[in-house]
Amino acid sequence: MNQRLSRLVRWRAFGAPSGALRLVGAAHIVYGAVLYRDALGDIARRGFVNAVPDFGDRATAFWFVTCGSMFMLCGHLLRSAEKAGDLDAQRDAGAALTAIGAVGSAAMPASGFWAVLAIGAAALRRGRRPRR
Repeated sequence: MNQRLSRLVRWRAFGAPSGALRLVGAAHIVYGAVLYRDALGDIARRGFVNAVPDFGDRATAFWFVTCGSMFMLCGHLLRSAEKAGDLDAQRDAGAALTAIGAVGSAAMPASGFWAVLAIGAAALRRGRRPRR
């Protein structure tokens, strides 16, 4: 199953699962800025501080863009683990991403969680064996 999922994304184009995760993060930020431009503009007009409620469009916009930043950070940390040959960290990241992707895909089938699932599966697979 991991092989089929990891084929969904062409890893060579990104260098590794970490590059794909950073790309997902960047896409999340850009897509969020376009999709939620009105809500983000409203946050800015309200002065940003205490401008995001618990629910509603502004909350959705804020968390959507914030998640993109977190994906980029996680991709950077995963890249550090890949460079260092830290297989434990790669497996842990792969397991977490696979779980998040699976739960997210089940809850929201028409979403980008499938990419997170594929990236997690690839990180798990890559973390099982030393790089040649």
